[in-house]
Amino acid sequence: MAFAHAEIVVVQNGEGVDASLLDALQRLHTVRILSLSDNPAALCGAPFAFLFHVNLADPGVVRQLRDNYLSTSDLVPRIFVLDDGDRASIVRAYAAGAHEVLVCPAQQREIEQVLAPLINGAVERLWDDLTDIQKSALKISLKLFEDTFVAIRRGEPPSMKAFSETSASVIAAVSHHDFPTLLHALRAHHSYTFKHSMFVTGTLVTFANLLGFNTEDVKTVATAGLVHDIGKVNTPEAILSKPQRLDPREWEVMMRHPSDGAAILERSGDWSKDIIDAALHHHERIDGGGYPDKLAGEAVSDLTRMVSIADAFSALIDKRAYKPAMSGEEAFARMLSSSGQFDQKLLEAFAPVALSIKG
Repeated sequence: MAFAHAEIVVVQNGEGVDASLLDALQRLHTVRILSLSDNPAALCGAPFAFLFHVNLADPGVVRQLRDNYLSTSDLVPRIFVLDDGDRASIVRAYAAGAHEVLVCPAQQREIEQVLAPLINGAVERLWDDLTDIQKSALKISLKLFEDTFVAIRRGEPPSMKAFSETSASVIAAVSHHDFPTLLHALRAHHSYTFKHSMFVTGTLVTFANLLGFNTEDVKTVATAGLVHDIGKVNTPEAILSKPQRLDPREWEVMMRHPSDGAAILERSGDWSKDIIDAALHHHERIDGGGYPDKLAGEAVSDLTRMVSIADAFSALIDKRAYKPAMSGEEAFARMLSSSGQFDQKLLEAFAPVALSIKG
């Protein structure tokens, strides 16, 4: 499976897929539309998922579907789009090979609830194309995030030892291999907090290596990256995954995550003050215009300044429902124009890291 060509493929006959469904898909995914009569051998690499919108009441269509697509896509999630959610239509879909069904019209949240677990599984299978060190780092990190969020919701503190050990695997994956490839392998994962935290961590490790940090300091920077958004465990999923920009009330809730993250780490009792500070203040600005404490100038620590740069850069190069992804060059230019937000000398030193990300 090739990263460069991974996408959602919509296969249709008749009048085609509902326009609102296509729009919802294209907000977060790369979509290719094929006719049922097209040869799937023309696809370069396996897609993340197939969406079929075809007439399942026609035996000829079902036969063509099986001959052209189902025999060659056993590992690729298959979602059948139905115009009618009656029992007969659903039974026909599963009999034809569906893993899941969507009934039109479908809301964005319904679409993502169906797609997310299927696509995550497909994305994680794509990680097998990575080096053993890279693959191990991603799988260890994903498991840590999943276990940590469950533990926090049970009232248990995050394990500093576990995050420190995981940071070592990420450092190895980033320091001795191609970081843009690792970043690309993460792009389609549906868990925004996991994906974004890994973007930030990989960016920080690359930056720290560029600045000549010693081994222990690189590990501190990487661990700070992994936990900088841990407070989002308390942020409702509806806000984290909202396909539009947040309204003022939702933004107020989102802005609690730095304070929540610091409180979670402080309860553990074994996290360093520097890492807690980075979790609490990574949205502060050098000019005092940030949050939650409106710190300015020297009150913003060096580690927090680095995390702030990596956090903003990672958000800009990622695609969201309400904005396209930027190339590293575009993101860096945007950050340079944000007067007063970042440590200017650090930002200028960040240029080689930013420019290595081509989009």
